[in-house]
Amino acid sequence: MSLFKAFRVSPKKVRRIFASQTRSEKIRHMQNPKSVSRRTILLAPLALAACGFTPIYGRGSAAEALNGKIALGPVNDRLSFEFYEQLENRLGRAEAPVFQLDITLNVQSKGLAITQDNAITRYNLTGIASFTLTHIARGEVVLQDNLRAFTAYSATASAYATFISERDAKRRLAVSLADQIATRIASSAEIIGL
Repeated sequence: MSLFKAFRVSPKKVRRIFASQTRSEKIRHMQNPKSVSRRTILLAPLALAACGFTPIYGRGSAAEALNGKIALGPVNDRLSFEFYEQLENRLGRAEAPVFQLDITLNVQSKGLAITQDNAITRYNLTGIASFTLTHIARGEVVLQDNLRAFTAYSATASAYATFISERDAKRRLAVSLADQIATRIASSAEIIGL
């Protein structure tokens, strides 16, 4: 459905509205074409409502209903701790869990930049998270997927600085994967159901 049909406004009327801009408004818009007029800001929510848009975490949404209903598996190492902490922030702490989220993390490191004396100065990290979301009462897998994230860090002459860079890169990777999983679950919330 086009914007004009949704609001029952003819294209002529829209042209007349925008033609009524004052000369200073037109000059300001020409000087900064990225500027957004007040009319656009006021019409944007109406256009979104007309196309059926609803916020994923809106009041009464399926994603909101899943908050605090997903139990997370055990924590194995530091990377898992960062990962689960971010997931708990996004999904909520499970008080009365309905679903069990089981995740397998795999991180691969690959040397990228090599100097003439064969010293690696840059590493790429690839993280793969395989997850399954199981309905606890039914024992049925309701969602499963594999997600990837990438990051990199630099190696320096100092072993300690390289260690800190690697740890920070792994933390970023864990947070990115956790965000992807939370978003994937939220976007599938209507299919998953309660």
